[in-house]
Amino acid sequence: MLARYQQSPGIEFAPLQDEVILFHSPSNKFCVLNRTSSFIWSELRQPASCEELAKRLGESFGGVGLQQALSDVDTTLQEMLSLGLIVSVETGAEKLEA
Repeated sequence: MLARYQQSPGIEFAPLQDEVILFHSPSNKFCVLNRTSSFIWSELRQPASCEELAKRLGESFGGVGLQQALSDVDTTLQEMLSLGLIVSVETGAEKLEA
């Protein structure tokens, strides 16, 4: 199974130039995302894997190698998961072949 991630429902957000401010109502907390995290957040409107996100990040941010992008995306995903900003969605192989 391939882990995929998407935005948690009910998270409010507001763009602020290259950054995004998120409001997590269950914890009543705000979170300000930097440019890289904002990019990852916006890509998670639809489910995506760490590898897919790293590839897109490398394509959008010049000079970022795949290994660095994978590391950055993985760290960001783990932090977002711990804060309840995103959820993990398991996708079975049968769905990937469709």
